[in-house]
Amino acid sequence: MTELYYTATNIRNQFTLRGEYGWNENLEAEFTYERWLNSYFRVFGGVNVENEGVDSLEEISTTGVVGVRYLLPLLIDSDLRIDNKLRPTISFATATMIFRNVALYGEYEYQMDFGWVNDFEEGTDFEEETTWQVGLEYVLSRDFSLMGSYDNRFGWGGGLSLRF
Repeated sequence: MTELYYTATNIRNQFTLRGEYGWNENLEAEFTYERWLNSYFRVFGGVNVENEGVDSLEEISTTGVVGVRYLLPLLIDSDLRIDNKLRPTISFATATMIFRNVALYGEYEYQMDFGWVNDFEEGTDFEEETTWQVGLEYVLSRDFSLMGSYDNRFGWGGGLSLRF
């Protein structure tokens, strides 16, 4: 899996670009603008792009998203959003140093689809999608880290992280 995370920010405004691409041709990318209302609470809006089918980049779906983010105790970043297909999503992410140079991180996302926009097969009135990732990061220097993680969509992965 290849992952990109880029943030540009000032005191109250933040632009974020995040992308993930797996060996099995799973693609997900998101661009958001966030407005910080105080030190813990922010509102955001943006665009999410992902492929619908596994092993195929031919069916790309683009959705608009709006929501709120709140920093919980223990530095857990929470995210509550809804997209233009009226699918609510809740997610949590955190990271903590467990040794001097080793960090443990995790992400969890749960998306619900009640069929308010999408039509389901007969007898189905609810769909859900759960994604999660857990990993370790070993800090080599200020700019480089070794990473290893497991993602329920992409499987095991590892690599080098570059910060600038």
